[in-house]
Amino acid sequence: MPYLKRLHSLADMRDLIFYNRARYKHMDAFTHNVLRGPSELTPAERELIASYVSINNSCIYCTGVHVEVAMAFGIETTKIEALKNHDYEAYEPKFIPILQLVKKLTQTPSKVVQSDIDSIISVGWKEQTVEDVIAITALFNYFNRMMDGLGIRGSQFLFEEAGVILSKRGYKFPSIVVWFLKKTGWKREK
Repeated sequence: MPYLKRLHSLADMRDLIFYNRARYKHMDAFTHNVLRGPSELTPAERELIASYVSINNSCIYCTGVHVEVAMAFGIETTKIEALKNHDYEAYEPKFIPILQLVKKLTQTPSKVVQSDIDSIISVGWKEQTVEDVIAITALFNYFNRMMDGLGIRGSQFLFEEAGVILSKRGYKFPSIVVWFLKKTGWKREK
């Protein structure tokens, strides 16, 4: 059950971003850019990184949502299960240094050193990709703390619904959608 009285038992991220639009509307565009904008990383790989950050933080909500989005983009369940055990053998060698940086930046950010960055570049990724990985990791550490700090846990129904919606349309909420949802008193059925 969420910790704030204004949040109902089925609260999710939408309840935050629609409640205080002035505060959160900029996060939509930033999130969309980081996860769907131009990058050497595919949307599936970026969702996998978001999932791994959330797994490392034990964030039930963000893990549930972003695992579903990653799977909607074709990431196999075996790869997700491997990440839950920090087992990188299911991954191509080129992607392993990225996962290692994500884990380190999430768990012990002050311990990131030049060799962590060099290990990604040395296997063929561009410097911009390193910045993309860091942006995704930082963003999801923020989101994980928001959801856990507010006691928002989600449900399997929500995770599956979000997996479909976010894989198809991304993270931007057009102003007209926000206006309509607020005007009609948007509420979830399940």
